[in-house]
Amino acid sequence: MSVNFPVLRTKRLTVQLKELTISESIALAKIPPHLEQVAVTQFLKYSVESSGEHTDVTDWTVSERVLAVCHYLSCVVDDAPNFKVGENGTYMDYLNGEKDIKTNDTLIDLGDLGGDFWQIRHLAGWAAETIERLDGELNGITGRLHWLLGSMAAQLVRKGEELPAKFDEDWLLARMNVLANLSESDFITLSFMHQSGIEKLTHLFSIDFDDSGVLVLPADKEADLPPARFCVRAVISGFAQRMGGQSQQPGE
Repeated sequence: MSVNFPVLRTKRLTVQLKELTISESIALAKIPPHLEQVAVTQFLKYSVESSGEHTDVTDWTVSERVLAVCHYLSCVVDDAPNFKVGENGTYMDYLNGEKDIKTNDTLIDLGDLGGDFWQIRHLAGWAAETIERLDGELNGITGRLHWLLGSMAAQLVRKGEELPAKFDEDWLLARMNVLANLSESDFITLSFMHQSGIEKLTHLFSIDFDDSGVLVLPADKEADLPPARFCVRAVISGFAQRMGGQSQQPGE
């Protein structure tokens, strides 16, 4: 019997998911673990039956994409819907449904630095994929520093600056290189502005980065819980994982 998925509703999205086929699950299991954002996009293309006007899942914010993965998990894992995360946490320890957005094209003012007035925008799925593909391409910068630098380059905007609707790898790499060559004091100041902006843009989940990419922080900052990663491989059955890839538990 197929899994029944309740409609997933946010202020911006209305999403109906459907169960993966076995061939889709095996295909997802074959995606290398370091390409998690690629896996998320492919998972959503397979599993989203309808999403109203927001049909391009790469335009969804990183947090919206995490929510869809978690919604699927909450319907298929043994301890659903509030499934266990790590040793002591649960899904609801990480979800903050009260923080939501009606639009993903918001620009938040951050302030002046170096003669420019800086703003920040949401991190979309396509941008996260671009950052992921460029890991190691800039002067040996890898891991968490790469993700922080990449998200700064993708999200920070000088007021009045003309930007491409969707940037490519060359554009982002050049922008990352400019940031990497800022003076230390300016870069540190801009990174603090970036972090402040991320907090202001927070919706559904609090996003951070580590060496492997996107992390989710506990909704309660005071909670004694580690960051979590809600990987696509966690939605795949053990059979499909054995046929196509490695296993992963929810929230690892």
